[in-house]
Amino acid sequence: MTLTILLTLLGTSIDTILLCYCTKYFNFRYSYIKSGILYTLWGLSIILLNLLSCPFIFKLIYELFSIIFLNRYLYLDFQLKSTLKMIVVFYIVLCLCELLTVGICFSVLHCTSLSDIFDNQVLSLEMIIFSKILSLLLLHFVFYHKQNDIEISFTPIESILYFLPIITCLLLILGIIYLLKISNISSQYHEVFLWISIVLMISSFCHFILFNLYLSKKAEENYINFVKSQEEKTFYYYQQKQKDIEDLNIIRHDLKNQLLALKSQPAESNQYTQHIDSLLNDLSKSSSAIHTGNPFIDVLISEKLKLIHEQHISCKINVELENIHFIRNIELCSLLGNLLDNCIEATQCCDKNKSITFCCNTTQKHFCIHASNTYNKKLKCKNGSFITTKKDSSMHGFGIISIKRIVSKYNGNVSFSSNLEEFVVNISIPLPQNLN
Repeated sequence: MTLTILLTLLGTSIDTILLCYCTKYFNFRYSYIKSGILYTLWGLSIILLNLLSCPFIFKLIYELFSIIFLNRYLYLDFQLKSTLKMIVVFYIVLCLCELLTVGICFSVLHCTSLSDIFDNQVLSLEMIIFSKILSLLLLHFVFYHKQNDIEISFTPIESILYFLPIITCLLLILGIIYLLKISNISSQYHEVFLWISIVLMISSFCHFILFNLYLSKKAEENYINFVKSQEEKTFYYYQQKQKDIEDLNIIRHDLKNQLLALKSQPAESNQYTQHIDSLLNDLSKSSSAIHTGNPFIDVLISEKLKLIHEQHISCKINVELENIHFIRNIELCSLLGNLLDNCIEATQCCDKNKSITFCCNTTQKHFCIHASNTYNKKLKCKNGSFITTKKDSSMHGFGIISIKRIVSKYNGNVSFSSNLEEFVVNISIPLPQNLN
């Protein structure tokens, strides 16, 4: 009886933690401690229901509604539709695992009826353990790629380290089931085999959690490496553009001096005064470039303005970066460039009222950025973040990742909001003390 209660506690705890794992988001509304306490209390209520042997349908309805309300209460960007979908898939996987377990055991033990298995309490408990370990394996394939925006390919060693221990545990428990059914093992050893199976289940669960933490860390590193490579390519491009502009400015300056020298000649010897005036006027217009206080950003803003004008987008841009030297140029280029790119891409989808507002200024304590644009597409949200609406999503969506990473590096805050027609990004980065 003690083992049955223990197995009920462990099995319910594993199901509860896996359900939380499958329906998790990233942006907690409250602290990790408070959220963890609420999750623990919810898990204890599920365990209590199982210990009280409540009807299955009641437990199912309670788990369904309670996890929905819990996620709605805990996470900032709760999505009812996606949560319901994940819960349904989760329970389908659990039911499938139990059916597979019955089928495998029925086949291995050469039983003539299901009563041969379920009338034996020890075999029933062993099958529960087997189904829990099998669910760990199947849930990985069903939910793993949904938890990461970049697919991670396993190396041969990683595949062995991940799958071999779980498969080994499955085979060992299947062997124990076979021995208990076929061999005339004394009942005093049944408890020993159950304890061995419980230890195997716990080790499989710990292995599952730890390995998925490793995969999450690897996914994060892949994100950072990819974003950094994109930032370096972008910065190199603007470096080259800046050199080209400097060369053109030298040529423009020399040409302007030569034209002024020609114009200063006596009127009777100069038949092209009007043409020279026109050229000088054009040179003056072309030299009135963007001046933000940062030459790299001057080039970046100028390039983005060309795209904005080509798309016939109404634009208000005010960028002041005179004292913003604590942010590296490569990161500042990436931050502002990604914000403007997102604004331009979103506004291109509008049939009318194309508008962008982009402002950067400094208060007494903060460097503030405001970017807003009109849009006419329904925004999609996943794991608490807005995601791209492009068909080729695997090659997009890294702009927001880069923005968050850079803002976080400088201890800043970023917020995304939207109404019926406008998407808004506000960023606040504290200034170093020596700048205050």
